[in-house]
Amino acid sequence: MKFSFSSALFLGALVLNMNCFAQLPKLSKPKINVSVPGVKSDVKASDVGLGGKDPSGLFRNVTNDNNAEFHRKSAVTNLAAIEAEFAKTSVDYEVLTKLIFENERSLGHIMKLEPKIDRAKYDEKYTPLKEKADKQNAAYAEAQKLESAFQKDFNAPVEFKKPDPMTFRTDGYGSHTQCYCRNYRSDVKTLAEYETAKKQYEALTAQLVGYSNAETQTLFANMATCMTNGNNYALWASKENLEKAITEYSKTTKPAEPKKVITRCDDYLAALGRIESDNSLKLDAATIAALTQAKSTVTKTKADAESYISSGQHKTYMDKMHAAEIAKVFLPKAATKNATLEAGAMNYVKGTDYNDYLKGRSDSQVASTMRAVTTTASTYIKKNEYGLPLYEYHEIWVAFKGKDGNCYMCAVYASYTYKGGGVYSTTPTWGADAPEEMACDNVMK
Repeated sequence: MKFSFSSALFLGALVLNMNCFAQLPKLSKPKINVSVPGVKSDVKASDVGLGGKDPSGLFRNVTNDNNAEFHRKSAVTNLAAIEAEFAKTSVDYEVLTKLIFENERSLGHIMKLEPKIDRAKYDEKYTPLKEKADKQNAAYAEAQKLESAFQKDFNAPVEFKKPDPMTFRTDGYGSHTQCYCRNYRSDVKTLAEYETAKKQYEALTAQLVGYSNAETQTLFANMATCMTNGNNYALWASKENLEKAITEYSKTTKPAEPKKVITRCDDYLAALGRIESDNSLKLDAATIAALTQAKSTVTKTKADAESYISSGQHKTYMDKMHAAEIAKVFLPKAATKNATLEAGAMNYVKGTDYNDYLKGRSDSQVASTMRAVTTTASTYIKKNEYGLPLYEYHEIWVAFKGKDGNCYMCAVYASYTYKGGGVYSTTPTWGADAPEEMACDNVMK
């Protein structure tokens, strides 16, 4: 075979290249690191479920991720704390709520870091506890809302008060302090609303372990006392106070002032109506019956007063009382006899000045004078603050008959102005007081 020089060169180069390749070090097949999808970690996909350990034995398929290990330990610790909380005779629901929240956060981190983890054994313990906690925590939250509402709307005073029924639940000053079973800030709240809320609260707290709120229990006790007081107040207004305010009042007041009795009865009926319909009072059957009887008593008392007026009995009584009063009125005893002064006094009483004065007072005008007596034996002297005389005067009493046919008497004064040097005027100035009625039979006595 013909072997050319060029062929020899090619073969020589090939041999040289093969010798060089034989002298290179042996290389292994490269490995490619692949992170677990969605997880910022150095953990290799091929290591999931292989390299991690869980001392609690509650998790399987765990990784070597330190972050995940930290959250698994937190979840195990939280689980133990939740079990311990439920083992108590009184669960602290503030603590329990926080434990569940923190544990759910830890489990969320675990599932993000280790999406292929097996947590069946953990959930076997945790799931029933969480369901129990969620239910009780929800009941606790609702109970707290009601506790706040109780304090706001039904923080009732417990003092047993007996306000005047006629001012009970009025718009006047102090009416709010007379509330029995609701707070003054919540007049619109009813006792029925309170009882409904209380039943809801008791149903909610019955689901809780050893839970009791001292402030709320005190409020319930106060409300119970308050209801009793309110019922007792309604009974008092229907019986004891009614006897004093209506029955006894009518006996003493009706003969002379029956209209006052009528007004009092109207006011008391309105008061009983407010008590009967008051939403803050829990009235028992006996009290309701007492209120009904009380209204009947007041209505009858009012009707009796109205009949007393319309029948003329009131006028007869008043005429009798008036006659008895004026029968006690007499002219004063005379100190001296002064015909001139007595005549002047009677003329003044019959005159225009005094009758104009009587007209301004709506008294009866003078028909005729009947008698006059002088009650000063000598003149009285009126002095100023420095002891200097101002005037001297006599007092004369005049009895007269009015145009209404009745008899009256009045004091008349004859005054003499001081002129100085021990001298007084000789012409009197006249004046008189308001008249007082007297029995005509007494004029000459």
